Amino acid sequence: MKKILVITNRYKDSEMFITEKVCTHLKDGGAEVIQTTVDRKMNTLNDALLGDVDCAVILGGDGTIMQFANQLSLADIPILGINMGHVGYLAEVDSNHVEEAIGRLLSGDYKVQKRMMITGSLKKKGKTVFTDTAVNDVVITRNGRLQVIHFNIYVNGNLLKNYTADGVILSTPTGSTAYNLSAGGPIVDPGAEILIVTPISPHTLMNRSLVLNATDNVEIEVLPTHEEEEYEEMMEVDFDGKEYGKLFPGDRVGVTGADCHVKMICMNEVSFMETLHRKMKES
Repeated sequence: MKKILVITNRYKDSEMFITEKVCTHLKDGGAEVIQTTVDRKMNTLNDALLGDVDCAVILGGDGTIMQFANQLSLADIPILGINMGHVGYLAEVDSNHVEEAIGRLLSGDYKVQKRMMITGSLKKKGKTVFTDTAVNDVVITRNGRLQVIHFNIYVNGNLLKNYTADGVILSTPTGSTAYNLSAGGPIVDPGAEILIVTPISPHTLMNRSLVLNATDNVEIEVLPTHEEEEYEEMMEVDFDGKEYGKLFPGDRVGVTGADCHVKMICMNEVSFMETLHRKMKES
């Protein structure tokens, strides 16, 4: 590793104590260091920071990693996450073990795991108005005073089912332990290549998640509500928790596996199941 970008969530390391320790160890090991601080409102990094970078060290948590995972994956930059909060699934290195982690990073003593991402698009009146990618999930939910939403789910162009529910989650394996899990969806090993579709509180006896191939194309068609017309726009679509727009009847959200992957630098010998066990003990 010759050139390393260090990204710090300013709220997680407000005194910059851990950041300074990381930068010092990297420089002592002969690496060129570029350092920047970020906050919750930032969704992109200055492209000038990414030139010839061998990896990015992110100090924060899973949320901070997801903020910039798309941009870093497109630049083919692997990520080492240093966890500054609770037990994370992406930010696996504890802040108390920074010196050891940096030493292993510089010596090449690590593995790189590719994590699947999903690409989502929003169509209005048949025209695509935006596309983006997500590490965890794309979520369609009701908003405001709207009680439930109505939607059709299509898989590879074929109508699968009509739902009345609070919403629907389209998740990656990495995102299976996030909102998908809270909604009753399955837990999936993050190295898998599948797409999970989980309805949120569906008004039906068929309330199971769907587990599909990563290459399948899933489309959600928003249907009119049975309530007053003024509430029909009170739905929204979120990518990794970021709101991307209000939805109206007739709008369609399409999701499939992305061409790019997030590259996560793994050092812990602890397996995903062991991390999951620790997380469950805390809940």
